[in-house]
Amino acid sequence: MSQKILDELAKTSIQLMLKEAFYGHFFSSLLRDVSQETETMALRLGGSQMLKLLVNPNYWEEKLQGATPKQTAALRYGAIKHQILHIVFKHILRAKDFGNKQLYGIAADLAVNQYIDSDQLEEEAIRLEDFPDFSLERGQSLDYYYNRLSDELEEMMNGGGGSEENEEFNSAQQKLQALLEEEHPHLEQHAFWDDIQQQSPSEQKIMEAFVNDAIQNSLARLKTRNYTNLPAQLQEYLDQLMKSLQPSINWRRTLRLFASSSSRTRIRNTIKKPSKRYGTSPGIKIQRKQKIGVALDSSGSVNQEELQLFFSELYHIWKQGAEIMLVECDVDIQRIYPYKGKTPELVQGRGGTRFDAPIKWANEDYRPDALIYFTDGFAAKPEVRCRIPLLWMISPNGLAAENWDSLPGRKVKMQSKGGF
Repeated sequence: MSQKILDELAKTSIQLMLKEAFYGHFFSSLLRDVSQETETMALRLGGSQMLKLLVNPNYWEEKLQGATPKQTAALRYGAIKHQILHIVFKHILRAKDFGNKQLYGIAADLAVNQYIDSDQLEEEAIRLEDFPDFSLERGQSLDYYYNRLSDELEEMMNGGGGSEENEEFNSAQQKLQALLEEEHPHLEQHAFWDDIQQQSPSEQKIMEAFVNDAIQNSLARLKTRNYTNLPAQLQEYLDQLMKSLQPSINWRRTLRLFASSSSRTRIRNTIKKPSKRYGTSPGIKIQRKQKIGVALDSSGSVNQEELQLFFSELYHIWKQGAEIMLVECDVDIQRIYPYKGKTPELVQGRGGTRFDAPIKWANEDYRPDALIYFTDGFAAKPEVRCRIPLLWMISPNGLAAENWDSLPGRKVKMQSKGGF
């Protein structure tokens, strides 16, 4: 049954690609698993800080079953689109910012379900139409719906009721009360979001980087007409998100330019690509690979927030396929290990700062194609000359640009990053 459902998920993915390409491209970035861990469909952490979509087989086969094959396809389409929208609007990352967990889940569903056609929603789906007396506006963010529902809940607790004397609450208030008191299957889909909230701040930044990458990659693949067909409010959100990411380091551009003169090239023969000149003779395949050394300033002057930002940006480099050896260092090198996309629980160091040790290590031991140094920049000028291309990534609160002359090589100032 599991393979059958995975095949049907793939068919739904194709439908997304044909009808609403943005969601189809985004869905391709998610891991998928048929599992009894959830009673319906849910998102949880996968490997390497990726997200996995869990699908309960009974839910897929029975609950997402319409009277006709067309209705069944529509329900399954809507269920997957619902989960994608929760990720795109970063609802999975924001629960800690809100006090009432149940109210947060209701507001999150209100924010996403308005972008899904009614025939694609289950009967139990939480909709704006469930709260006619609240006069909720369409196209608003999770924050708006949470605040409005909070106001209504406060009024209910203070004795506010319906218009009829024999009614304690109006229909919208009754619906809200029922959702808060009962175990609603759609709110249970959010249960695994707690696992994400329990991650360390640096791990959460990596998760957010994964989401941002998935959104950027999905948008990059869209044709103009596919983008303009998205709802105006969603376009506005995506435009604002892309704009907010611009001040941050554009690793694709920075690394492309920086590594273009420092990637190593390997030539090997291959029978898969015959030479056009010599007929059946083996062809030549050119392989380029970045071997990058990364020095992480773990001194006492670098705070936890800056370390989190460092690892978030390091994840971007790793995602481009680079081979990375990470050096944690303060006055001396504290630890050396290959970076595989996972944030360490602790970094070693917290003493003073000297730049010489990792530069010497890169020159004599590791000999990478390039060295990237994450630091706040507050230390004496290095005495050791770096023999390879060197890029300094200066933290947002680090050394001012007018004092960069003491640092040899290229310098770039990092900027801190500020859902629906």
